[in-house]
Amino acid sequence: MKKKRREKENFKKVYLTDKKISLKSYLSEEVKRKEHCGLLKIEYLVRPEYGKGHITEFHFDGVVISISNFIFHQNFIFYKTLDVNALSLSFLVRGEMLLQVDETFKERSYEENESFMAYIERFKGALKVYAKKHFKEIKITVFNTFLKKHGFIEGVKFKKVTDQDLILPITNTMFVALEALEIDYGAGLLQRLFLEAKVLEIIALQLASYETMNLDRAGFTNQKPIKKLFLLKQLLKENLDKNYSIKELAEETGLSENILKSEFKRIFNCTINQYFLNQKMKKATHLLQNTDSPIYEIAESVGYKNATHFSAAFKRFYNETPKVCRGKL
Repeated sequence: MKKKRREKENFKKVYLTDKKISLKSYLSEEVKRKEHCGLLKIEYLVRPEYGKGHITEFHFDGVVISISNFIFHQNFIFYKTLDVNALSLSFLVRGEMLLQVDETFKERSYEENESFMAYIERFKGALKVYAKKHFKEIKITVFNTFLKKHGFIEGVKFKKVTDQDLILPITNTMFVALEALEIDYGAGLLQRLFLEAKVLEIIALQLASYETMNLDRAGFTNQKPIKKLFLLKQLLKENLDKNYSIKELAEETGLSENILKSEFKRIFNCTINQYFLNQKMKKATHLLQNTDSPIYEIAESVGYKNATHFSAAFKRFYNETPKVCRGKL
């Protein structure tokens, strides 16, 4: 008999709207504030009862840049409803979360090295985050004053947060731009001008990514190679209980085996097999730590014929057995 799942019991539910408090104010407290030449820098420390880490914010001319870097002591689900009326950019540099962004509250996975940009009028949903996992996110909120000043109001149609093709991988070029946000270029005016230029660059890069990497889910036929690779990545992620050969995937995408392997590694910085194995092991770890499902069922859910083969693969990957992983709770 399948044992009762305990996932929901392991998450602390926080209703931010009822508490009339922001996520940042709930999790952290301000420790330093400095303003000079139109640039306000605020530093926060995560409250020790929730975890450890810090948040740094820059405020200027209709823009807020927030860099969060922390680890939680426990699993959380944060529910919130708020009026935003701004362009929201998010870059998940490390960690993972589940997003619920519509009335159906259907969960959407948001993982390390992924990003999105959307104009949000009103947000109603939830964020599910996990304990003991390093979390780093860079968020940029751009209000209408800045958008209008730089001609974005009339000339650009931004994504909505409910769009299916919202989430994109962070490109290498984008990583370079994001890293520059954390460099100190001096106080006041110089730093503000630099950050303003970087925000414009990041918006432009993300617009270009949506233009060239629009995740059309109609299928692989007649798609450009780069789109086929993104579709393939999604196919693998949604079918972790299966196993594919490179030949099968090449036939599925219509690409040669050599092009498939080389382009996948170039774009995603890992081989197809590495990505697929990583996703399988992440799912297995989640099931081990958040459910009472027997190991043989978890093995089947990530494509292994029996628990013995799965346990051996899990130990090679994490240097510990599934039983030890489950016992860490």
